[in-house]
Amino acid sequence: MKEFSKEIINIGGVDYTLFLNRKGIVAWENITKAARNKSQLQETLENLNQDIDIKDGDNPFEIAKVDEVLSAEDEAIEYYAKLYWIMLYEEHKLDYSKAKELFEQAIKEYGLEALGDLAFQMVEDANVNKNNNGELKKLAALRPKKN
Repeated sequence: MKEFSKEIINIGGVDYTLFLNRKGIVAWENITKAARNKSQLQETLENLNQDIDIKDGDNPFEIAKVDEVLSAEDEAIEYYAKLYWIMLYEEHKLDYSKAKELFEQAIKEYGLEALGDLAFQMVEDANVNKNNNGELKKLAALRPKKN
């Protein structure tokens, strides 16, 4: 496997190597169906960010859509847990249950936002062609895109 993105993370005093390449990204997308669910999750989160009209007799827990927020949060945690399992697998061959346990420990140590940022960074790194020297020629046969 060609190495595209590799980082070290310390969880519970032990260093773990995270490894991610395009093969890992494809596996994660297939396992989580992330590509299909991403727009649905984004739509749910956008709907949750809208102003709420408050009327007499409203239940604050229903109008605040607490259950939807918690469900979206749990879904995001599952997506990231599976990605971290894939990133840990290459170097450590961990079962999903052990990788998820480590991920939950990492959440306690670093927070979900920091782990999400690291995962996003690694996905971006794996998607970038690091061998590209920036001196690409224009492909003359390619027609201009229509707007």
